[in-house]
Amino acid sequence: MEFPKLPPHSGSLLSVVDMHTGGEPLRIILSGYPEVKGDTILAKRRYVREHLDHLRKLLMFEPRGHYDMYGALLVRSELAEADLGVLFMHNEGYSTMCGHAVIALGRFAVDYGLIKEPTSPETQINIHCPCGLVKAFTQYSNGKTGAVRFHSVPAFAFAT
Repeated sequence: MEFPKLPPHSGSLLSVVDMHTGGEPLRIILSGYPEVKGDTILAKRRYVREHLDHLRKLLMFEPRGHYDMYGALLVRSELAEADLGVLFMHNEGYSTMCGHAVIALGRFAVDYGLIKEPTSPETQINIHCPCGLVKAFTQYSNGKTGAVRFHSVPAFAFAT
């Protein structure tokens, strides 16, 4: 049986990888996103929100996404110590941090070769998020990744 072929594609093509952390979804955008302008991660997030929000909706809303979909747009970081920069998006907009996304990105960075020489028993990945530099630690042994943990930015409790 021969199936009909799709017509030639002339529009933009976005390439993504879908991952999950304990069932929580993460759509990592690999390519096809227009250039994200800005000198800092916060300026890039502002640019994406003001000029490219239609792509967030395209990727996060049905029929391609769903109510609980979360996204990660990989960007260049201005921090020398960062292995990668990321902007987080979801069905309502953008956020400064996402724990389950950082866990997925920890494995992704090693599995997809963003970290050129992973170390055993654990590889550190410095992820520049809008909240600051988050350090993920991915178990690595015999060419395989395992559990991920992370240290986020300092926080404090404030009571009035």
